[in-house]
Amino acid sequence: MRAGRAAISLGLTTAAAMAAGAAHATVFAVLVSKPDVVTVMDPSAIQTVGQTPVRRAWSVSVKRVLTEGGPQQPGYVRTLNEYDCVARQIRWRTFQVYSRFGDLVMKQDNRDEDWSPAPDEGEGAAAIGVVCQGVVGGAISAGTVSQLVLTLMQAWDEQAPLPPAQIPDPPPKTAAKKKPDHKARS
Repeated sequence: MRAGRAAISLGLTTAAAMAAGAAHATVFAVLVSKPDVVTVMDPSAIQTVGQTPVRRAWSVSVKRVLTEGGPQQPGYVRTLNEYDCVARQIRWRTFQVYSRFGDLVMKQDNRDEDWSPAPDEGEGAAAIGVVCQGVVGGAISAGTVSQLVLTLMQAWDEQAPLPPAQIPDPPPKTAAKKKPDHKARS
């Protein structure tokens, strides 16, 4: 199974790099790469909050299935998090959910000011590594984040194309009813 994931990750990286072509490409740090979701962050877009150890960064999660239990419709989620690099804490500020066509499905802002400890593994650990220490484990290159999102969705479409059109059988013909005989008999 690991080999399959590696092949998918490598294939997606290659497809994204090819999509960028000769144009100026941005290198996105890969925070998560699984068969059904890829989460990336642009390290060059990390912002420092004033004279504090706090940094802000957007991540984008491209998902094969946008909602759990929902239809198999891909989409993506943009999340703005803050990272306290000294205390190793994270808090989310806002997230936006988009359909595969870029339509905003949902937006939510976090009014809670509480911080959560950075996890030791997973997406949060990878994100704090990129934001606070400049550690980029894996990367995908694309001209823009939009191109990256589209390339990933197209790669999934190619892996599992829609089934061929199903032509239903015509409804069964009913036997023609015999017309009543109206001749008078004598």
